[in-house]
Amino acid sequence: MTEQPTVWRATGLYWANQTPRLGLVDPAGTERTQPLPPGTELGYRLGDQRHCIGIWLAHDQRRRPCPFRHPISPGATRAQCQACSAADPGQLLARTAAVDDGRTYALYLAWFGTGLTKVGLTASERGTDRLADQAALAFTWLAHGPLPAVRAAEQAISASGLAPERRQRRTKLAAWWQLPDHTQRQQQLATAYQRIIEAVPWPAGLGQTPCQVVDQVDLFGLHALPGSCQELTGLNPGCILRGTVRCAAGGDLLLDTISGPLLADTRLLAGWPLWPTTASSTGLELRDCDYARSNHGADQTALF
Repeated sequence: MTEQPTVWRATGLYWANQTPRLGLVDPAGTERTQPLPPGTELGYRLGDQRHCIGIWLAHDQRRRPCPFRHPISPGATRAQCQACSAADPGQLLARTAAVDDGRTYALYLAWFGTGLTKVGLTASERGTDRLADQAALAFTWLAHGPLPAVRAAEQAISASGLAPERRQRRTKLAAWWQLPDHTQRQQQLATAYQRIIEAVPWPAGLGQTPCQVVDQVDLFGLHALPGSCQELTGLNPGCILRGTVRCAAGGDLLLDTISGPLLADTRLLAGWPLWPTTASSTGLELRDCDYARSNHGADQTALF
């Protein structure tokens, strides 16, 4: 009897040890990752059905499969059903519904472009990987401490109007083609840090962390952006996505394909079963994928 190959389903793009990695999970919930540094040749054929990716359990380092195998529509950017999303520990933290779990948390100030800052928190053990997941072009820590105090500081900063808790993906992307130089990025973030420290009352028992700007533009490879590119807008059953990784930031990959540079939101890939496919003699390609005809960079208004 021929043994059936394991079906691996994509869970999204994550950062670990300053490297972008594509998450892949098998039916039992065992997850592995494929590193995708610049220069990596990526080639996958999608299966027939997209399903909920279940819940990531950080303490167990395993993914709990969706008990309903709930189908996810091809164009959805969130590959979780309502039940799994409601029970996901990471989602609970994002919705401020999580209680103190005894871990140390870090409060950060992230910079995504001129005038685009954001305040947020993460478990200190995640380190800078959480900021890479956020596609933060630069950041500084503001404080470290227990979750209740860090959460209170985050909410106070957001309420002050100096830095919101959310930035839309398209707002972040639009700034990639208009970046000031390294010195200006540092100065802008340091100025925003100082305004917050001077204006926002600090919760009792939470010490401040001195401003130390970490710049991630080179880590992401955004110095190598093309003058323009197109954007992947949808994936279909059986489609082939193939290209060479030029750069990555957050959950976005910029691929060089036979049709030119293509920006791929990997949230669209999560939930699909993937079968590796090698490069063809005709070069790198996209087949049966949907993508925007307007150019990123050259014609941003059409996409943003």
